[in-house]
Amino acid sequence: MTGSKILLESGTNEVELLELYLDEGSGDTYKRWSFGLNVAKVKKIVREADLKNFSGRKNNGSTPQGAPDIDPQSPLVLGMFEFMGTVIPLIDLSGWLRMEPVSKDRRMVLVTEFNEIVSAFLVSGVNRIHRVSWQELESLQGDMAKYAEGTIIGTVKLTDPDRILQVLDLEQAMEDLNPARDKAALEEVEESIDCVYQALCADDSRSMRNLVQKSLQRGGFEVEAYPNGLEIWKALEEISEKVTKTGLHVSEFIQLVVSDIEMPGMDGHALTKRIKEDPNLRDLTVYLFSSLITEELLHKGDAVGANRQYSKPQIATLVKQAREDLNGLYKRDG
Repeated sequence: MTGSKILLESGTNEVELLELYLDEGSGDTYKRWSFGLNVAKVKKIVREADLKNFSGRKNNGSTPQGAPDIDPQSPLVLGMFEFMGTVIPLIDLSGWLRMEPVSKDRRMVLVTEFNEIVSAFLVSGVNRIHRVSWQELESLQGDMAKYAEGTIIGTVKLTDPDRILQVLDLEQAMEDLNPARDKAALEEVEESIDCVYQALCADDSRSMRNLVQKSLQRGGFEVEAYPNGLEIWKALEEISEKVTKTGLHVSEFIQLVVSDIEMPGMDGHALTKRIKEDPNLRDLTVYLFSSLITEELLHKGDAVGANRQYSKPQIATLVKQAREDLNGLYKRDG
């Protein structure tokens, strides 16, 4: 598999998930765990034995030239290898999930790209691709939400055979490997002491949700954050009802929505489509902010009416542009 050619209609709330697995134990203690990853994040799947110029983790803490800005001493970094002329890290997925190391037999490597970072994850193997609705992805609840937040964003029930597909929050994995990256991104946001706008944001990744909320707050917004598309839509439905009851314009309650694209319950494209089709909400400014802003997804975002679209490293640009756009719309220079 090289890259992905998913051609899902805009706003249909569907996603294609690659099923990968990690094996633990042997004999009576053997267990296979199934995990899911958005196909759009996967560049290539290769056998571990076929890695080119692999170099194990160095004890001196040095990072090879061309490698991404990660902590080379992290026990999660198994080493570096060359991929398409670039040195990228091989990350121990089982170690990040605090599981037993996977067997050394026939292991596979998933080369991924998101948030403008190319990296790779070591897994036991891959199974198949599943096309599912984001409504089928159940958010974690109760104690499980507290326990697994930051590793799993939700689960999908599969059949034949019956199993649970746990969808991974790999953005949090990269934040764990390089915590300074988000801190630096936040510091790039131009600070404003005037809070004259209200915003809602949604992202299923804990690290990204926190970054968006803190960045908007630093830029002069009052912000409410939600863990998925369905929860933010419920909040927007309440605002729509207020517009109906009061006769006021939606901008009297909220001026900006910033949404991730891939989220449980409702993805960002479906959310944007609903906003723009609601006569009470359609004037809202909606930004899509995702690790998956490809040319194809830009077209999808345009089709559902997104006002602007940004990839996740561009948070400072997003906040600055939001202030400028809203100042132009509402003449609240602050």
